[in-house]
Amino acid sequence: MLNVAKKVLEEIEEAGFQAYIVGGFVRDYLLGFPSNDIDICTSATPKELKEIFPDASIPKDDYGAVILVAKNIHFEITTFRLEHVYHDNRHPGQVEYVRDLYQDLLRRDFTINSICMDKNGEIIDHLKGCRDLENKKIIAIGNSYDKIAEDSLRILRAVRFATTLGFELDLELKNAILKYKGFLR
Repeated sequence: MLNVAKKVLEEIEEAGFQAYIVGGFVRDYLLGFPSNDIDICTSATPKELKEIFPDASIPKDDYGAVILVAKNIHFEITTFRLEHVYHDNRHPGQVEYVRDLYQDLLRRDFTINSICMDKNGEIIDHLKGCRDLENKKIIAIGNSYDKIAEDSLRILRAVRFATTLGFELDLELKNAILKYKGFLR
């Protein structure tokens, strides 16, 4: 699975774009856990990705993702982006494509999900996610209150990661979850 993902990264890079494996797969890889899901982030837009991978599909939700099946493995490839104005405590009202990995990582939920891997297997860790993996901490990227208010699903994700990984919730994140727990309705 990882070798196929690296080949996808190579194809995107050969077309002139940046591309990285990001999120849960990298986290689980570093923890030594098996993973069935590989997400890729890239500076290529969905239109540019369709030029590279004509058989890829674009989901109905317009959030900058392309679904690619390669060697019977499903990859969600998302364009680096900023997300603005969450309307329903779940979905951004506006998505803006950017060409910068760091900006894309800042929109993500937790530091342990912001770790990337390049086509050579090198780890890119702009937001200290590896440190938080070592310390067994779930820490929001940026202000915890803002992150939870933007997307209430992050409450469930934080609790799931804490319980399944045996990690501790950061105090600010814990307080934000308590403050916004009513958003789960």
